[in-house]
Amino acid sequence: MKIGQLHIGSGKQVGPLTLFPLWAEGRGAVGLATGAAANLEVTELASGPTVNRLTVTNRDTKPVLLLEGELLEGGHQHRVCARDVILAAGETRDVATFCVEQGRWGGTSAHGRSARRAPLNVRAELNRPARGAETQRRVWERVRRYEGLNTHSMTGSLVDHLDAGVRRPGLDLDKLPKPIDGQRGVVVGFGGQALMLELFGSYRLFTAHYRALVEAAWLDIQLTAGSMPPVRTKAQSARDLAVRVMELELPPLPQGFAGNVGPVAVNGIAAPSKSDPALAHLGAWDTRHPMMAG
Repeated sequence: MKIGQLHIGSGKQVGPLTLFPLWAEGRGAVGLATGAAANLEVTELASGPTVNRLTVTNRDTKPVLLLEGELLEGGHQHRVCARDVILAAGETRDVATFCVEQGRWGGTSAHGRSARRAPLNVRAELNRPARGAETQRRVWERVRRYEGLNTHSMTGSLVDHLDAGVRRPGLDLDKLPKPIDGQRGVVVGFGGQALMLELFGSYRLFTAHYRALVEAAWLDIQLTAGSMPPVRTKAQSARDLAVRVMELELPPLPQGFAGNVGPVAVNGIAAPSKSDPALAHLGAWDTRHPMMAG
């Protein structure tokens, strides 16, 4: 299964970010609920809380797409979803998670969801080819990179850093370019180079996560403030990243996938359909970008 032809639109500058609209000719998943409006219940395990698992129940009438890196706030500690997941209507499943609040353990069972995303600095750790016992420690180390950048968190909470990060001057999120009809994703450039690409199965899925992914990118680039020039990214750099993604061969069955196409790391999920699986979500980033060093 191939992604199909991708088309890059004209870039718009928003603070230090260059945002390129993205269209896809390939089939995309439709009929999924996602984002903050999806009726998804998230709780600690019935057998007792554990760091790296949460129970999710789809209370919606449609299948629900839960994204890799999506924040699951509250409970005994804030977590992020480790991989893209699609849950059928009425389905309950235990999903893999990582903690992004090292200094707290205790509270209620239920988690809130506002469909916020972890920054790419943290998400990159979720997508190493081999995840093991050291992955959680490395996630905590990456969250600690934000300590003191905009705030000091008593519990080492990524949520606290995101909250403070969006209040920092320099990026007016109210001036985000409005999505264009049929747009299914965006390429984010920073420092003159394309950093990441996010593609969804439909316009509606994309718009449900658009603002959250830009907010997360904004926190990422604050780590490199002053070390990279706030220059406009050229369209050719965005196209080069898209070409790498078009080379990807997806699994033939509806399932999640993760891997690399040369220097580009990719992850995502395809959804079942009446004929062939259809892409629901794909994330990709250039591991050579200076922001991804380390």
